[in-house]
Amino acid sequence: MLSTAQAAPADGEPPGLAVATVHAATPEAQHRLAATGLDVIHADAEHAEVLLHTPQDRLTLALGDWEFELESVEDDLDRMEAARAHESRLEARLAEDPSVASTLPTGRVSYREIDDAEAEMRALAAEFPEQVRLFELPHPSLLGRTVLGLEVAGDVATSAGEPTYLLSGVHHAREWPTLELVLEFVTEAVHGYGTDERFTAIMDSSRMLVVPVVNPDGYMISRERINEMKRKNCRVLPGATPTWEECAAAQNANAGVDPNRNYGPFWGGPGSSVSGSASNHHGAAPYSEPEIENMRELMNSHQVTVAINAHTPDERLLRAPSSPLEPEPVDADAYQALAEELGDALGGWPAGPWTEVYYVASGTAEEHGLYVNGTFGFTPELMPGFDGLDRFHPPYEYVDDQYWGTGRYEGSSAREAFLLAWEKAADPALHGVVTGTAPRGIELTISKDVEVESSPTAVADGGTIATAHELRSTLRVPDDGTFTWHVNPSVRQSQESSTLLEETWTISCTNPAGRVHHEVEVVVGRGETVDVDMTACPGGPKLGRG
Repeated sequence: MLSTAQAAPADGEPPGLAVATVHAATPEAQHRLAATGLDVIHADAEHAEVLLHTPQDRLTLALGDWEFELESVEDDLDRMEAARAHESRLEARLAEDPSVASTLPTGRVSYREIDDAEAEMRALAAEFPEQVRLFELPHPSLLGRTVLGLEVAGDVATSAGEPTYLLSGVHHAREWPTLELVLEFVTEAVHGYGTDERFTAIMDSSRMLVVPVVNPDGYMISRERINEMKRKNCRVLPGATPTWEECAAAQNANAGVDPNRNYGPFWGGPGSSVSGSASNHHGAAPYSEPEIENMRELMNSHQVTVAINAHTPDERLLRAPSSPLEPEPVDADAYQALAEELGDALGGWPAGPWTEVYYVASGTAEEHGLYVNGTFGFTPELMPGFDGLDRFHPPYEYVDDQYWGTGRYEGSSAREAFLLAWEKAADPALHGVVTGTAPRGIELTISKDVEVESSPTAVADGGTIATAHELRSTLRVPDDGTFTWHVNPSVRQSQESSTLLEETWTISCTNPAGRVHHEVEVVVGRGETVDVDMTACPGGPKLGRG
């Protein structure tokens, strides 16, 4: 075992990155290592690799009674530099020589800058206004950047109660391929509408919400290679808005909140850390970070039945539970069956709860989806198989392979997994359906107020932090006066036991003054259909003559 002195940088050595191979051969040892908050970038049956960002990280490891060896990252950095230079040369040639294009839907050959991605999103919305709507999420990032999303459907302007699928990328800044795979998928879907049978069918029967970059500040710091291994957002001090200079400063290289530990259910529990320098720091409170408040409000204002939150690089397909404090979900059989289908699309990858096929984590996107909305959420850990620092964003050529399931990733297609999840989002056996009659053209609202609790380990006295959620979405009644509304179950998974909370949706309409005129309560379970009569609502707009 190395001593504290050996773990610390030598005199004159820059306090930069290093990788420690730690002997942690049991699940208990690996959980204990994760609990240190150090940046564990790989774990298998014999050892774990830990990325050390600062001298304090080295000291934490040295004082932890671990056996480990330190490795230089100079070769990794040189290799990554060469890969980016090669991709830049290909990008420069592409305009003159189409033969260098990849087989991706856009033909790209290099990782996008965030400005590139946003320009493409705007261009898709401008070129395909009937199928694509560009929207801004409610809260700018910590550094003030607007976070963009896309809504995609066969007729995107008409919301008639279709089921909704959510696809997101870049919760973690250094996981560049997630932006690429998500945006390539959206591009193919939109261009395929009307010509590709599967994309046309699913866009005519549902809609997709896409947030390619959940964490834009962190992505910019990583992608611009100011701190290429940045994982978290740009929070430096709790409650304080950072500047770009503070986020980019070398001494703050490992500062920030892990966006995928900042969701509310079980926030602050095992697999997250109170330390601001820990790789899994959960933040000052549930949803304290604007990037995650955005995702909360997006999900709470839509009936998201299935969600994919893309990550790299560990060859897993994850679902809730992610914390050992969670109960077995009542709908575990259906949830696991879908996980296994998605795992098969990815080449037979291990698929199941975080706690069984990965490590433990609290405050994750999957927990929010299940306990707040009733959403079946999944994390695919894409682009596996690389060593060293470039494991999070390997050479770009392999994005092509992972998208199609060819070459290095033969039989493991992110495209197929994304598309299958979208098709399953439209399957009424996996959510609820409300049918009914109402005056044509009026707007109906479905709503429910719910409350979720943090982990009890997050509060000194053993209590919890409650977070209230307002779930509200709307539907425009078609001209024939009948509607079919695909919704998440009103009955909700308990955080305490393998039971469902017997809750109701309220469906309502308003009068011209905006006051509720008529409302009904609806109980609907997963796979159930119920019928309601909303004909007592005020009449809608008159039909034009002819």
